[in-house]
Amino acid sequence: MMTATDVFVGVDAGTTGAKVALFDGAGNELGSGYSDYPCIYPHPGWIEQDVEDVWRGICKASRTARAQANVRDELIRSVGLSSQRGTFILLDEQYRPLAPCVLWNDSRAKDMEPLLAERLGMDRFRSITGMPISGSWSIAKLAWLVRHRPDLMRRVRHVCNGQEFFLYRLGADRLESDPSSLTLNGMLDIRSLDWSKDVIEAAELNPSLFPTVGKPASPVGKLSRQSAQQLGLPAGTPVCRGGGDQQCAAVGAGVTKQGLAEVTIGTAAMMVAHLDSPDLVTGSAPYVGGHAVPSKWDAEGGAFSIGSCLKWWRDHFGQLERAQAAEQGANVYDLIVESAQASPPGSRGVVFHPFFAGQVTPYYDAMARGAFLGLGLDHDRSCLVRAMLEGCACEVRFMVDGMARDLKGGISELRMTGGGARSRPLMEIHASVLGRPIVLLRNRECTVLGAALLGAVASGHFADVDEAVQAMVVIDHAIDPDPKATNVYQDLFQVFRQAYEAHAQSGVYQAIYQFQQRYF
Repeated sequence: MMTATDVFVGVDAGTTGAKVALFDGAGNELGSGYSDYPCIYPHPGWIEQDVEDVWRGICKASRTARAQANVRDELIRSVGLSSQRGTFILLDEQYRPLAPCVLWNDSRAKDMEPLLAERLGMDRFRSITGMPISGSWSIAKLAWLVRHRPDLMRRVRHVCNGQEFFLYRLGADRLESDPSSLTLNGMLDIRSLDWSKDVIEAAELNPSLFPTVGKPASPVGKLSRQSAQQLGLPAGTPVCRGGGDQQCAAVGAGVTKQGLAEVTIGTAAMMVAHLDSPDLVTGSAPYVGGHAVPSKWDAEGGAFSIGSCLKWWRDHFGQLERAQAAEQGANVYDLIVESAQASPPGSRGVVFHPFFAGQVTPYYDAMARGAFLGLGLDHDRSCLVRAMLEGCACEVRFMVDGMARDLKGGISELRMTGGGARSRPLMEIHASVLGRPIVLLRNRECTVLGAALLGAVASGHFADVDEAVQAMVVIDHAIDPDPKATNVYQDLFQVFRQAYEAHAQSGVYQAIYQFQQRYF
């Protein structure tokens, strides 16, 4: 029986930081904590991470959230986990990491695309996995390691995602995955919602290296005493499978019915549309995966560098905003976005391409790279910042337009979530660039809410995901496009797309990629 005092913990082990939050049964956030951690960039296009940095971030964020919530041990009913997908960890027989994990936005494996196409065929790969062949998926990066690091791969006994690894670290009984965590691996058979033996073997890997696949929203164990002490949570709390980060965001946004879709603006912009059947996808723009709703699917799209572009600007060019934020106690990203308001819509003709980690939906071009175009001596700093925000929104439109076109019935409602959804000026730019209303939720950090919600279902406090969504997900308001800005952005988007296609078709991206690989 649900009571007002039940508390559910959500953990989101993201790319650049971990967020942990505690919620009541009505979806009210009782306390939260965040801790960032670094990525490692050993070569151009390579992106790795130390899993111990991630674990320390989870623990620190959890302790902060628990202290802020100030709830008694006996009220905490479950811990649900969301984690980045397409980031894999190589383990030895004792479940110890053998190397830094390779992240989802690592782009080293473009050269493996022809190998996978030769061994499986492009059409067959898509029919099995619901995805195009791409160097962005884990299967290509694992094939790259087999070819370039055979010494390392000979020592590997388990290949897992963050979902399995961190659940095991929390106290799960065994390494076990779920369909929603496997999409960006490029090895999921979308019909069986299990690993594809044929795809795994095409990369010269043994299927026994991969964990079994269980159901979303199910219990996996109890929080161990050691982990409980590190997280500041009560030992013995049920540990529950949440799912992949974007599927958790979709559940936390209430995207559990056909026609609904959401875009999470975080390190990347990732889009999820609910699917009752994979046969509802009619074109090549979306890729298909398992949802965190049991026995359901989703259509997905990605723009891998949206939030990363803002972080890049903050770190390298945002000294002024960082100083102001420290002095005023303000959010540095809010100050960066505010600085863009001095420039008009269209940024006086500056066009920004945010393809810092390649272009994903709908072109799936791992070699694409970022750029400022159209610069003149009349452009100032505010033009560059606004162009960056508008360019990021244009890549989101690449994704939204492709998804809407290639889904039967299209998209009836688009919801925006994630850290970027907290910024009204940024959401106004997105609504006008997209040319459609966007719906915002009361809790815009939907990934961690989705993880907690799935944990509440898994531990038996709700009968199913639909009941939990009814109780815990609340719509706030919608933002409509600005007609004047939309006219400008319609022209900007055409230039944005034309410039991308010209660079891709001319071989410029390939030349840059090869130059970087050769010298750096």
